[in-house]
Amino acid sequence: MLQAVIFDYDGTLAPTSERQFNWFNYWWNHPENSGRIKGKEFPYADLGTFMEMYNLQCHLEGGVKNVYHLLGLSCDMNDKEHPVWAAYKNFLSEHPSKLYPGIKTALKEIWEVGGLTKDTKRNRRLRLGINTTNVWSSIYKDLTNNGVAQFFDSFVSDEVLRDYIGIGNPDSIKKPSKISLALALGLIDSEGEGAIHVGDTLNDLAASQKIIRLNPLHPETLITVGVSWGYEGRKNLEKGVEVPGEGTVHFNHIVDKPSEIVRLVKKYLE
Repeated sequence: MLQAVIFDYDGTLAPTSERQFNWFNYWWNHPENSGRIKGKEFPYADLGTFMEMYNLQCHLEGGVKNVYHLLGLSCDMNDKEHPVWAAYKNFLSEHPSKLYPGIKTALKEIWEVGGLTKDTKRNRRLRLGINTTNVWSSIYKDLTNNGVAQFFDSFVSDEVLRDYIGIGNPDSIKKPSKISLALALGLIDSEGEGAIHVGDTLNDLAASQKIIRLNPLHPETLITVGVSWGYEGRKNLEKGVEVPGEGTVHFNHIVDKPSEIVRLVKKYLE
């Protein structure tokens, strides 16, 4: 029986790629960078070419910091007093987030189909969670503004990872590390085999494989759903990913519309 659906956020629920493109244009033209840029135009004219560069740099060690470095933009990810953070806060207020078309309806339908069982002493038969490397304080505001925050029972975010047993380097346990999903399963009280993980990248797929929690002899693999509208697209998702000891693994399902997630959830609840 399906117990839970865990969603990635960026590129899965929200078109974060568009926001990133707009953000870097915004920060490029910010007075803080005027001495560095010296009147030059932003080097990426469209979203597609920007995201090719962005995805490549983010897959390298250092992640998104590489993008700032490549563009020559001022940034210190570890210094919360750095001007980049105040600028980003202003940017978010001026460019409120939105969800992909159909996501709100899909979440509502999944919530409804996973409602209370006939036995009123039991909890909901289906719980929803979010597993993201983003900052929850920002995401929760986005979810609330878009009217979907009430559908989620738990979350794992950047804040959770930073507090995880005093870890000094939270980046080391972000996807494709399996730790964030192990935490998500624990918070949502679900077995891996009874959970769907919905994501838009091969990192989401890799993180869903052979998760070890309490029993190293019983690794758990989630049901994986890749969404074609996110960061990497259907063509890349169909390639699958190499997992040590497993060879090439593939998504159980790849969908092109949010409504297809609803149909899958109903199927697994039968």
